[in-house]
This record gives sequence, structure tokens and C-alpha cells, in this order.
Amino acid sequence: MRRTTIKDVAALAGVSPATVSRTLDDRPEISAETKERVRAACAQLGYVPNAAAKGLTGQATHTLGVVVPDVSNPYFTGIATAIEETAAENGYRVLLSNSLQEEGRELRAIENFLARQIDGVLISPLSRESQAKHADLLEGTPCVYLGVNHGEKCSYVMADNEAGAAIAVRYLLQLGHRDLVFLGGRADSLTRVQRVRGFRRALREHGLSGRVLPAPPDTRELRQWAYEQALALFGERTLPHAVLAFSDLTALRILEAAEERGIRVPEDLSLVGYDNVSYAAIPRIHLTTVSQHKFQQGRIAVERLLCQIQGDRRPTADLLQPELVVRSTCAPRTQGGRTL
Repeated sequence: MRRTTIKDVAALAGVSPATVSRTLDDRPEISAETKERVRAACAQLGYVPNAAAKGLTGQATHTLGVVVPDVSNPYFTGIATAIEETAAENGYRVLLSNSLQEEGRELRAIENFLARQIDGVLISPLSRESQAKHADLLEGTPCVYLGVNHGEKCSYVMADNEAGAAIAVRYLLQLGHRDLVFLGGRADSLTRVQRVRGFRRALREHGLSGRVLPAPPDTRELRQWAYEQALALFGERTLPHAVLAFSDLTALRILEAAEERGIRVPEDLSLVGYDNVSYAAIPRIHLTTVSQHKFQQGRIAVERLLCQIQGDRRPTADLLQPELVVRSTCAPRTQGGRTL
């Protein structure tokens, strides 16, 4: 069967091939009526523009590339959703790549995007080392980093990780908790480093130190490691007053371990997550957590990237202030605490 071409669309819509091309680029000089006719013809014929071919001619492909480390994580799913919605509102498509926490996959995704002549890239980098490796690849390509940034001359959108952890700790201290533990995250994660810094800073303000449990040696086993660490922690003779989890996914595994050990949350132990993913609000979980405003991050990132695509390449820095979302996994110290 012969492939439908732009000439077939033009003939059916009663316009020139050039008008079809301008319509697909959503050019403002094309009337709404003509755009409607062309789009109807595309739909009738099942015509899909060849983005790669457009890239070879030097035209804008109206495509953005997005790389995240774990698309199964609701936090990144939320950001990706906001990116896709904002991109669509501005006439852009999105190609999403999941690096699966692997540096090689992250680099290959970027190379693939560049081969497809995408107009810009949004990346949540795995580490300082991985960002340094793809910096040269992205030279001259509009790019915005998501959630973290390791370079001084890069544009980024993120929430203040240090402030978010400090907010959570101060809340726990207000409830009377003093023996606090931080659990979760990758060893090479700047996000973890920043949250641990905020955790320790807020405790030092009250003359306390707290405990930071070690990160796993294998990044593919983050959640299992969190579960096993929690089991070991809850097997100690004295239970900590509260735990600040690196993420809501980590908090979920901590809840599993607590249930297995017969520890009640929040009666025996207070728990705070991080990210405010959708399931955190489910009644049975109802997790107190820190919101990073993931949808706002995604929207702002696209807006900044589009400014770059339009010619403004000045680096931008958007640091959002996190917010504590109080639910049911924390209680005043007078209600909790026990010796095993």
C-alpha cells in the first residue's frame, strides 16, 4: 500500500503542499478555517508528519525530548504529564525516555533525541558525572534540567530540597520528637545530599544530630534496600521517634516494614515522606509528606525551554519553595514511642 504523502493531503484539502506544511507547524499566517481543513484531511488519510525528514531540512520539528530516571515513580510521572500538557498547549509533541537509573541509557536517549532533530531537551540527570558527560552533546541545543542541577551555566527548575527536609524536621520537632532518622536515596544523588543537609541543619538548630542511614550500593535495589533497612531499624531495642523518608516510595516500604514488625504509625512511630505523589493521599496510607509542586515544575520547565527555542539562551534558575502536607502518619510524642 502506497504511503500517504503531503501532496495527497494538499489535494484533499484543496491547498498547496506548502500550506499543509505551514499548518502542521501551526504557523500564525494560516487561517483557522484552512488549518481545520488540513487537519481533517490528515485524519481522513491517516497522514502522520515525518519529524525526522523535517529535521533534515532544517525545519523545526516541534518536538521536545524528556529524560527521567524512573517513569514508574509517580513523582516523575506527574512531571512528565505536566510537560506533555504544556507542550501540547504550545503546539509541541513530547518524546519520553526512561533511563532506568542507568547512565548509559541516559546518554543514549539524548543521542537519539539529537538524531531526531528535536527542538529542545528536558532532563532529570542521574548524577553530576552523567550531566558532565552529556553537556558536550547538548552544546547549542536548548536544554532545561529538572529537579536538580550540577552546572553553573545550565537552566534548571527544581524545588529547594534542603528547605523541604528542614520543614519536615521542624514539624516533627514541634510534635516533641527528638530521635529522628533519615532513610533512603541513591549514594550519588545530589538530591539526597541536599535533603540530608536540610535534615541535619534543622536538628542542629535544636542541639540534636539525628541518624542518616547509609544509601544502597546497588541503585537498582533502592526500594528493597529501604525495606530491609527499616526492618533492621525496627528490630533495635529502642525505636526512634520519627523517620524522614527520602521519597514517598521509600515511605511506603517503611510502612510495610513497620506493619511486619507490629509497629503502629503514628502511635509508635511518626513518618514523613517526600514528593506528595497521588497515592500518598489514599485513606489507608494518608501520608504526611513534602510537596515539590511537581506539576508546576513541569509547566515552568517547558515555558523556559520554549523561551530558549525562540532565541533567548540566557540560563534561568527557578527554585520553588516546598510545602509540608500534613496528613495522618505523624502524632505528638506524648502519644508515641516505646521500648521493644
